[in-house]
Amino acid sequence: MTLGAILLTFAAFLGLVMELYKKSVRRDRASENEIKLVALACSAALAYVTYQVVPAATPTGELNSTPYLVVLYTIAIYLLQLPTCMAFWKPLVKKFMESKVDE
Repeated sequence: MTLGAILLTFAAFLGLVMELYKKSVRRDRASENEIKLVALACSAALAYVTYQVVPAATPTGELNSTPYLVVLYTIAIYLLQLPTCMAFWKPLVKKFMESKVDE
């Protein structure tokens, strides 16, 4: 798996987690700052996992040269999860919640 695929996978997963957090856990009562803070914390955790996984996925392991890559991975995952959350997961979760209410 390449670095880009790992980051996109984690961003899509985080987008789903954040949408479920907003709708199920906080019941749409979370403030915007709370949502951003939780997304940033989750991004940092996934970035650390990416930092640990990527050297095994690359033949030379050059990407593991500095721990500052965790910061870059955090920013990348955080920025990529926003569009996946809004464009893909939000409509699906909304539709699921509406069907759950109709039952």
